[in-house]
Amino acid sequence: MRAVDLARHSPCVGICKLDPATGFCIGCARTGGEIADWMAMDDDRRDDVWRQLPERLANLAIRVHLLPWTPAEIAIWTCEQISERQGTWVTGVPGAVAEFPCTPDRRIGIDTGDGSLIARADDSTFRLRVNERLRAFAFTDGGPIVLAMPRARANMTEHTTVQDLGADTDAISTAHRSDRLFDFGIGRKNARFCVRTGDSGLAERLTSQIGRSWSDLIADIGPDIIAASPHRVVESAAVRIEVYTPIPRPDQKSASGAHTHLLPEFLKTGEEIPASLALPAFAMPVAIFYPTPVTA
Repeated sequence: MRAVDLARHSPCVGICKLDPATGFCIGCARTGGEIADWMAMDDDRRDDVWRQLPERLANLAIRVHLLPWTPAEIAIWTCEQISERQGTWVTGVPGAVAEFPCTPDRRIGIDTGDGSLIARADDSTFRLRVNERLRAFAFTDGGPIVLAMPRARANMTEHTTVQDLGADTDAISTAHRSDRLFDFGIGRKNARFCVRTGDSGLAERLTSQIGRSWSDLIADIGPDIIAASPHRVVESAAVRIEVYTPIPRPDQKSASGAHTHLLPEFLKTGEEIPASLALPAFAMPVAIFYPTPVTA
């Protein structure tokens, strides 16, 4: 993607202080003059500034930076990564995540339209809903790309106990929209971890856990959930991943394809994203793309 097509928004990340040694902002790496003139600049001038930022950020030892991608360009880039099988999409929080691998061995179909990108595999489905506040962050040492939104726009309803959300009317496939969705209540604002079932017996057992903590639920009916292997639904304000594979027993490994993790020791940290991928305070992560390492 050409940067000139993307330079439509400000590089500001909400950290506004000039480094006295270089004259660059320690948040976005622009000069004071560039910051003051940004709204008056034409696209060519903005593009010229965007081109200089990676080197400036490296010189300032700023590891995370906002990419100059519009929401539409983020959608195009996402489609490219999935089509070219170049990595894995993850949504959730440390300890409660869903993974949607995009690897050469997987058959994945892609649909776009109505502001959404949907990728379907045999074992899972991924959906990105594009909105005007969607942004992408990268790191100077390469690696993952993090999609994020302003916190005020990205908050999910924060449940701290098990809740029955009723019919999953937002299910990606219409075939599942009458199935019941149960939120495990992991207590995070940026994501929720749910199971979905059309099995009345499992729904009854899950209903008996409403108002209890997710850890109590696992201790009480965990074996029933593993045996029934309901769909897992992990979603943020912009991304939903639905996983259909069987849930492995504690002594088994996760499937090689799409899968979920619910790991108490990591959930207890309270982190909304791995510490190594921390974002500016204004940004709430909605998904992470881990590119496949390039081998020689």
